[in-house]
Amino acid sequence: MNKTTFTKGPWASEVNRDGVTEFYPKDRYPCMQPIASCYAKDVSEHAKVENRANARLIASAPELFKALKAIYEIDVPDAEWSPTLEKCFGVALDAIAKVEGEK
Repeated sequence: MNKTTFTKGPWASEVNRDGVTEFYPKDRYPCMQPIASCYAKDVSEHAKVENRANARLIASAPELFKALKAIYEIDVPDAEWSPTLEKCFGVALDAIAKVEGEK
């Protein structure tokens, strides 16, 4: 697997004056350009709620990635291995590969 090159977390999000959610590394906010932005297609209440949910998901990405890597590195004894665990580890490995640009 490749070394990750994304901006290290944790990330914070803030809605700017135009209603766009912007993401910053918590340790450098607000002294830099946002690392990502999340736009709502319209200004309906549904769009605002969805935009905030997207913002929470995006802001948690570094922690989710760290958790996936920790899960993948668990040493499971052969006696405890199962098709369900194999599937879970496969999903984790696929997601890690996607983050690292291998998929």
